[in-house]
Amino acid sequence: MNKKPKICFVTSFFYPTLGGVETHIQNTAKELIKLGYTCEAYVSNMDRDKRIKHAPNEIDKIKIKRFRSWIKFSFSGIFFPGLFKAITTSNADIFHVHGYRHPFNFIFWFTKKPVFITPHWPVYKGQRKKWAQLIVDALDKFMGKYIFKQFSKTCVVTELESPWVESFNVKKQNIVLTPNCIPDFYFKKYSPQTFRKKYKIKKDELAIISVSRLHPSKGIDQFVKTAKHFPKAKFIIIGKDGGFQEHLQQLIKKLNIKNIIITGEVSEQEKIEAYAGADIFCSPSHYEAFCISILEAMSQGCAVLTSNAGGMPWVVGEEGLTFQDYNLDDFKNQLSKLINNKQLRKKFQQQGIEKAKKFKWKNTAKVLDKEYKKLLHKK
Repeated sequence: MNKKPKICFVTSFFYPTLGGVETHIQNTAKELIKLGYTCEAYVSNMDRDKRIKHAPNEIDKIKIKRFRSWIKFSFSGIFFPGLFKAITTSNADIFHVHGYRHPFNFIFWFTKKPVFITPHWPVYKGQRKKWAQLIVDALDKFMGKYIFKQFSKTCVVTELESPWVESFNVKKQNIVLTPNCIPDFYFKKYSPQTFRKKYKIKKDELAIISVSRLHPSKGIDQFVKTAKHFPKAKFIIIGKDGGFQEHLQQLIKKLNIKNIIITGEVSEQEKIEAYAGADIFCSPSHYEAFCISILEAMSQGCAVLTSNAGGMPWVVGEEGLTFQDYNLDDFKNQLSKLINNKQLRKKFQQQGIEKAKKFKWKNTAKVLDKEYKKLLHKK
């Protein structure tokens, strides 16, 4: 074994590509390095939709090795076969795969070293085309149990994910909770005035924000349709266009809604300032394995309302509210509670701040450190 144990993370994308999986790997690796590990990432040479021409081979002391992509067959499904040869010659002590139903899941054929998986609960029922869902269902039925059996441990990001993992005959003792978290700079309080001044939000006017990629799966149209019932509040949609922005703009025009602003993509600093300046955060997404934005919003004192899809109810817990996805009446009723009941809103804002503090990357890294060491000592 190396003087410092080495962990090799395997996934489709990594920095400079940004997303939930990439953030999870980067932040846990940073904390593991502080605990005495060396870390590297084996990834494709792709961004979401194009090849990366110039990209760093290291960030935050995490070495990055990129392999040429041969085929891209879904949003994050990429075949980069050079990975498999690299696995056979790698001096890593443990491999940790992030993602399920990917060709790289089969690295266990090329190594006898311990292999972990964090599948990030990729269910997305109702979000795929019918033919794609048929393929997914067939893969789960005929290969799912075999694939999960090959991994030493399966890491879940919420407790709600565990029953899905157990459906593949994974034993409870082999399931580890490693939730998503937020960086420490989110635990600093930012000024609300920058955001409110920029978007001309009055002192007594409630600001309700949604932060996500503008894609049909994110349910932002539910946010727009609900905004029409609360004309005295300001609704702000923040995020990069994922092909849905034009539809949203047409919907706003059709419904003649005057209290919505679409900001487009913003910087990390601007995003934090938006959370700080807002009163309520909504995630109307049709599916999220976790939704880090919930914790980001809580950290800056937003009361939180999300749909009941995926892992979001676990993240929200008793420190916020959820509504039944696709039920606009329920969305309106739950949001009305936060808008019209100042005491309830303030209660959730304070509870959310305290809850967010529990989700620090160093805590997730400590859990992984404990699980890795069990296998390193056996070795």
